[in-house]
Amino acid sequence: MRTVRLPIIPITAAAFAPFGRIFAPPGERDFGRDNFDGWIMPFQVEGPPRLQYVRYKPRDHAVQLIEQHLHVTETRQQISGSHCVLVVAAPSVEPPEPETMTAFDLSGHGIMLHPGTWHSIDAYPLAQEPGDYLFLSEEATVRELFDGTASPTRSRVHDFAKAGINLVFG
Repeated sequence: MRTVRLPIIPITAAAFAPFGRIFAPPGERDFGRDNFDGWIMPFQVEGPPRLQYVRYKPRDHAVQLIEQHLHVTETRQQISGSHCVLVVAAPSVEPPEPETMTAFDLSGHGIMLHPGTWHSIDAYPLAQEPGDYLFLSEEATVRELFDGTASPTRSRVHDFAKAGINLVFG
């Protein structure tokens, strides 16, 4: 088995731009009042959304499975607990080479992935405590993955271990 080790890098809007966006005011407000500013985020979904509370538990920093979603801008926002790492690669038809992936320390930032961005299925806590997140996706996409659909149409999944690759970070 071939081992590929990725460094963990801090997340910034510029560094994350090929994969999605971090939640931060992108400029002038879209709406608001004297004591309230609001910005519209370009969340995309083709069917009913699914909002989940997700707890990522500490474990080895080895990524076996990655996925991409074709019909939704999957979104995560940390609520509490350990900062986590998410491993990502730019959208592509074929699974990415492991060396092209980037391991980001989310550092409490919320993120929204571009449709088609490859990413580790889970986020990985950096400390020995779980990281809790609000997770916004699409009902049909999540259902398809958790029901074990033999030929998913809303997502693609790639198994690095089956390809003989040990992808680690840190």
